[in-house]
Amino acid sequence: MTKLTLLITATIFSLTSCYYDVESELYPNQNCDTPATLVYATDVAPIIANSCGIAGCHVSGGTGTGNFETYEGVKAKVDDGSFEARTFVQKNMPPTPLNTCDLELLQAWVAAGAQP
Repeated sequence: MTKLTLLITATIFSLTSCYYDVESELYPNQNCDTPATLVYATDVAPIIANSCGIAGCHVSGGTGTGNFETYEGVKAKVDDGSFEARTFVQKNMPPTPLNTCDLELLQAWVAAGAQP
């Protein structure tokens, strides 16, 4: 009986002790250096390449809808509203949450018209 109780307690503890920290929720008052003028190639593309355009996702032959290897591919998703919906509203893309500064930068870029 004691072993069963111990096993159940350990199982419950291990299942409830796992969580995923979201940086923006832990540190909501970060100061971000978002440039006044955003350039896709230098400001946005690195975030996209490291978070979205990775192997198996939004790349040629990947499972993600759209190819984010080019500006045109990302811009198409911005234009149809799905980039903003999934990244800023639903917050389910990318699967690994972006940090506060990257989110702020992407939001500023989209708000400015997502220019190249």
